[in-house]
Amino acid sequence: MRAQVEPTTGRLDVQEFDSLVGQLLWGFVGTKDDLELVGKAAARGRLGGVWLLPTEMRSPADAATIINWLQGISPVPLLIGVDAEAGMGLVMGGATELPTAMAIGATRDPRMAYDAGRVTAEEAASCGINAVAAPVLDVNVNPRNPIINTRAYGGDPALVAEMGLAFIEGVRYGSQRRGVVLPIGKHFPGHGDTTRDSHLELDVVDHPAERLHAVELMPFMAAIDAGIPMLMTAHVAYPAFDPVPNTPATLSRPILTDLLRTQLGFQGAVVTDCMNMHAVARNFETRAAAVDSVLAGNDLVLTDRWEASHEALTRAILEGHVSDVRLQQATDRVRRLKQDVFGPAVVHPPLVDVDAAQAAVRTHDHARVAERIAAASITLVDGTLPPPTARPLIIATRMARRFGAPVEAELRAALAAVGWHDVDVLMVDPFPDTEQASRAVRQARDAGWAALLQFNRVQSFDPESVLTSDDLVALAGSVAAVAPLTVVSMGTPYALPLFATAQARLCAYSTCDASLHATLRVLMGLSAPAGRLPVSLDLT
Repeated sequence: MRAQVEPTTGRLDVQEFDSLVGQLLWGFVGTKDDLELVGKAAARGRLGGVWLLPTEMRSPADAATIINWLQGISPVPLLIGVDAEAGMGLVMGGATELPTAMAIGATRDPRMAYDAGRVTAEEAASCGINAVAAPVLDVNVNPRNPIINTRAYGGDPALVAEMGLAFIEGVRYGSQRRGVVLPIGKHFPGHGDTTRDSHLELDVVDHPAERLHAVELMPFMAAIDAGIPMLMTAHVAYPAFDPVPNTPATLSRPILTDLLRTQLGFQGAVVTDCMNMHAVARNFETRAAAVDSVLAGNDLVLTDRWEASHEALTRAILEGHVSDVRLQQATDRVRRLKQDVFGPAVVHPPLVDVDAAQAAVRTHDHARVAERIAAASITLVDGTLPPPTARPLIIATRMARRFGAPVEAELRAALAAVGWHDVDVLMVDPFPDTEQASRAVRQARDAGWAALLQFNRVQSFDPESVLTSDDLVALAGSVAAVAPLTVVSMGTPYALPLFATAQARLCAYSTCDASLHATLRVLMGLSAPAGRLPVSLDLT
C-alpha cells in the first residue's frame, strides 16, 4: 500500500485512509471471540459500525456496558445496530418483547405500529443502540415463505406501507425522548414472495417488473417518500430488474443504483443484509462480494469478515476498481447518518448510564403497549369458540425460547397471571409420537373441550421452524373426534388450513408473553378476538 493516496478529500496518510475505508464496514458480532476481534478493529478506526446479537446482550446493563466500551475505544463514533422487529426483547434479555409485525398488521391500527416503533426506539436508545433493523417492508404473499412470514405486516402492500410508515414515525418520536435511533427498512426490493430462506440459499422472484412495482416496491416507495434514512438489501435475485442470472439484489447495480437511486430517488444509505448468509457466502467469494456490493450501490457492508472485506475494498480503491466518486458517495452518506445520530460535528456520544439503561427498559408503559397490541391482534379465523364453562384441556407444543423460561413454564405462568386455574395442561412435541397422541385423546375425552396451542416462529437457518408436522395434525384430528377442539397458532397463520377438523381456529401470530396472555383471555371468554386476518388463507 502506498503511503499517500488521493481518494476523495485531498491527501490522506495510511491510517486516515484505513479509517475512511472502514466507514463502509459494519462489523457483525455473534460470539465473545467476535466481540474481542471487532473491538480491535474498531480501536484502529477500521469499522463504521458494530452489529450486536443476543449472545452479547443478556441484559440492558450488559448491552450498555459493551457499547460504552466500543464507543470509548473507537476513534470515530460508531453506528450500533441490532435486529428489533419485535421490540428489543427479540434480541436483549430483560427488554420488552412485542408481538410480531403480522400481529400488528392484524390490528389494522397504525397507532399500534407507531407505539411499537416508539417503544423499540426508547429501549434501544437507553442502551446506546442507534440503529434498528425495522420495519420489515416485505409483502408476504407466499404462504410457503419460511423466513419472512410473520415478520411482515401482511400480504396487502397498502397495509404494509401504512404500518411501516407508522412504525417509522414512532421510532422518530422515541428518538426525541431518549436519543436518536435510525430505522432500517428491509429487505429491498422485497422478500415476501420467496419459498427459501436466504440464510441458507439464493431464491429468485421471477415476476414481471409491473407486478414488482405494484406489490413488492410499494411499501419501499412510501418509506422513501417519508424520508427513511436506511434500507437493507435482499439476498434474492429479480430477473425483471437484473437479467444476469442468479444475481442477488445485494450485488446488483441495476437494482441498487438504477432502480433504487435513479428511478425511486432514494437519498439515504443502503446497507447489505449480512454477508455471511449462504445466499451470498456460498455463491460468491468473500472479498469479491464485498467489492461488488459497494460497486452495486451499498454504502455499508454488514459482515462478519470485516478484515478480509477491508483488505479487498482497500485494494479495489487503490487499483481504481472502486472509483473515488463511489467512495465519496458512500462515505458522505455514512457521515450524514452519523450527523443525524451524533450531531453536526459528529462528536463522541457520552457514556450510557448503565443503571439508568436497566431502569428504562421493560417499563410498565412498554409492557402495556405489548398487551394492547396483543389484545387487538388475536384473530378468529373461522368457526365458533366453545363456551368456557367446563374444565378444558390445553395441549401445547414445546418450542425452544431464546430468553426466559421454557414454553411449559411460560404457559403455566400465563394461566396463573390471568387467573385460570380450572384447566389441565398437556405438553407435546412438535412431532408427537403415538404415546403422546393417545394420552391427548384420553385426557380430551374426560375434558369439556380442548385447545391445541401450536408454538412456532420464524427462525434463521431453520425453514422448518414454521412448519406443521403431519403427526400434530393427526393428533388434532383424533382429539377433535372426542371433544370440541380449538386450534391456536401461536405464530404463522399459514398453519391453520391444515387443521380442518377443529371447531374453531385462532391465530395469535406471536409467541411472546403478551400474545399468550391475550390468547388465554379469549379462550376464557373474558375478551373477544378483535384481530382481522392480514393475509389470505385457503381454508377450503
